[in-house]
Amino acid sequence: MFVSYNGLKIHATISASRELFKESKTLFDVLEILELGEAAPRKRRKGTVEKWLSKGNKTYSAVVIRGYNKTLGEEDWVLVHFGKFTRKKK
Repeated sequence: MFVSYNGLKIHATISASRELFKESKTLFDVLEILELGEAAPRKRRKGTVEKWLSKGNKTYSAVVIRGYNKTLGEEDWVLVHFGKFTRKKK
């Protein structure tokens, strides 16, 4: 079973997989962030998407880049970073 966003499958790098495992999350959680989250306030290069999703006082971040899978011979999204941080109270 593959998870896809905007018609392209999502794959994770080894370091991003470790970050997901550390937070007990899956690629389905990444998909939720990409679909329901808001664009991050910082600029990324073309072909890179960073979205944030707030849940309670925590904000989850996912960064994916557009790539090409030579094995499957198709374009895909590559998860390069997954993180969580606490928002400061104002």
